[in-house]
Amino acid sequence: MAKAAKKKAKSSTKSAKIVAKSRTAKSAKPAKPAKPAKKKAVAKPARSAAQKTSGQKTSAQKTSSQKTSSKVDPLNRKQYTSVTPLLTVRDIRKAVDFYVDGLGFTLRGIMDSPQGPMHAELRFRDTTLMLSPESREQRSFSANTIGNTPVTLYLLVEDVDDVFQKAVDAGGKVAMPVMDQFWGDRSGMIADPEGNKWMIATHKADYTEAQMMEAMRKMAPQGAGGGDAAAAAAGSEPEQ
Repeated sequence: MAKAAKKKAKSSTKSAKIVAKSRTAKSAKPAKPAKPAKKKAVAKPARSAAQKTSGQKTSAQKTSSQKTSSKVDPLNRKQYTSVTPLLTVRDIRKAVDFYVDGLGFTLRGIMDSPQGPMHAELRFRDTTLMLSPESREQRSFSANTIGNTPVTLYLLVEDVDDVFQKAVDAGGKVAMPVMDQFWGDRSGMIADPEGNKWMIATHKADYTEAQMMEAMRKMAPQGAGGGDAAAAAAGSEPEQ
């Protein structure tokens, strides 16, 4: 029994030594290297409220400018068509009265200056008519001052006979009476009080080229229509 107890005690001592060595070996392991410390983020300098507002205004101004420029129509199609006649007249207000009362235009506006009206605009359906005052300094003369005009304005209306008579009643001078023309229109010509020529017409028929030639041939012996119309438009008397 005593021997067995001694063996057991030796065995226990030996086991304790092994456990102690094992713990010592574990504790003797080299320590893991420490992780490097993270760099502290450097704070960006804060923009002042004034700087932020200024930046926002600049962006808004740019956006507004871009929107404005993109909306502007370079052809100004809302106001004008491809060609807009501008007549030089001696008296803008009297000319406006004639075009409104005699030809059926509507007044868009008159621009005044200390020297008097300097510009006027009228409308007839989709067409704008501009008026400018005569100016000897700028060598801009009216038809009456020149004594004639190479230009004839062709005005299409629903009822040529009615409009022609109104134009005459308003002060227009008959340059060619109303008649049926070989190209299919019924037209007549007047000179307005400023000396500008207006051929007032209503479209009556769609003729082929052959039909127009035949109609012109029939009208020629009568000395009417084509010959008179061409002569009146040119500002000369038709041949007798």
